[in-house]
Amino acid sequence: MNSLATKGLAGLAASTAVAGGVGMAIKLSSSKEELQSIKTLIKKHNPTKRLLSRGDQGKWKGVWKQYRTDYQNESSNPFNLTLTKVTSIQEEAAPENFMTSCTSLSEEKVEGIKSDKYQLVDKYCTRLTSVSDLISDTGKRVLPKGDNGQSQEWKNLWKIYRQANKNKQSGGDIWGLSGSSWTNSEELVEAPSNFREKCESESQVETGDTNHNSFINVLKYCSVPV
Repeated sequence: MNSLATKGLAGLAASTAVAGGVGMAIKLSSSKEELQSIKTLIKKHNPTKRLLSRGDQGKWKGVWKQYRTDYQNESSNPFNLTLTKVTSIQEEAAPENFMTSCTSLSEEKVEGIKSDKYQLVDKYCTRLTSVSDLISDTGKRVLPKGDNGQSQEWKNLWKIYRQANKNKQSGGDIWGLSGSSWTNSEELVEAPSNFREKCESESQVETGDTNHNSFINVLKYCSVPV
């Protein structure tokens, strides 16, 4: 083969190598940019779950019990915690270092939901989404039940509910609040306890579906602007 042909092939090989190198660099750069925090991935890809917060004491007990059950007989555990071996594991308050580990790990960036770290957070640091969570996402809040329904906010919500059910017979309204009177009256009467209790229980329903009836009704009849 003549020297010109040899140089041509060498040049082609060099340019191919350069192009390949550029392609690899772009791919690596792209992969690096795609890293997202675990908490972001949970929000984007798992609407049925929410990260546990400090106020979820009851839920923390459950995942802490599960963590100890899974790792108390192992030589090590993902959060490097000291686990006391017991015959029967009971629910108890989650320690500070366990909750802190969950918070820290949820901030870490990973490639996707199949990563080990994501799976760890999903199993031990989350709870099921509730209607109340979905309401918060809309910029509203579920009105607390309180001791009575005399506040103007409760009166307004009760009026909306009554008007939506004004043509229903007693007990035939959306939530079957028997004994309630459905009239065309515009009078702002006190919201009864069974209505406020229903708002509370419906807001605690676990679902990540905004088409769920509990979400739709709580948004209409039990929510106020933040």
